[in-house]
Amino acid sequence: MAGGSRVALPLLAVLACAGGALAAGIDDANNAVLAARAGKYDDAIGLFTNALNGDDLNLAGRAQAFAYRGVAKATTGDYDGAQEDLNYAVALQSPYDADAYAYRGYFELVRGESAKAATDLSRSAELKIWPYNVLWLSLAREMAHVPDTDNHSLRANAAQLDLAQWPGPVIRYLMGDGTPESVNAAALLGDPTRVVERLCDADFYVAEQDLAHGNTAAARPLLQGAAEKCPFASFERMGATAELMGLK
Repeated sequence: MAGGSRVALPLLAVLACAGGALAAGIDDANNAVLAARAGKYDDAIGLFTNALNGDDLNLAGRAQAFAYRGVAKATTGDYDGAQEDLNYAVALQSPYDADAYAYRGYFELVRGESAKAATDLSRSAELKIWPYNVLWLSLAREMAHVPDTDNHSLRANAAQLDLAQWPGPVIRYLMGDGTPESVNAAALLGDPTRVVERLCDADFYVAEQDLAHGNTAAARPLLQGAAEKCPFASFERMGATAELMGLK
């Protein structure tokens, strides 16, 4: 996943083992990503399994496929299977570690295991900083009541990012600079083809901040909006759905 990209599943095409023609495992993995993006999670899980059963993925590609299959399983409600896959992604100790720790940390955040999430997301930040692991780490620490005072505090991490770019307004809001209204206004600016995705972010992360402060009444409609409008295979959709289940 590129550092500044939206948190949805990108393709694995660059992660084949060295060789000539495009390997079948890479085809399966990339088709799995496309299936997940379309909301066909069971198909995605089967295709990721095919890719992992072969020998066509390199070490980082295998870690990525395990992580993605874990995300797909989590989206179907198979949390035990998701945990196992995300553990495998981390255990491989690959060049994909920054993402593997971040994805497992986010999943732990979804499950309400905020202290574990804070630990994993801190490890991710030590390897690479990008806007979404910065957001997740801040939320995890706030929910776990972990002091946010080290070299990877929200402010320290934010100083390494271009906050003029989305989701910079969300990060500023978490630092106390802005309001839900200003975040929504910022979401309407920029590439018109990505407005829905930015509004998804605005709803979800403002709702998470509301929940962290015990304001369930304000959070619920925002989470409902995120669960409806966030793209398939996005972390925000999974998170909003899980939060709503926990509020019932």
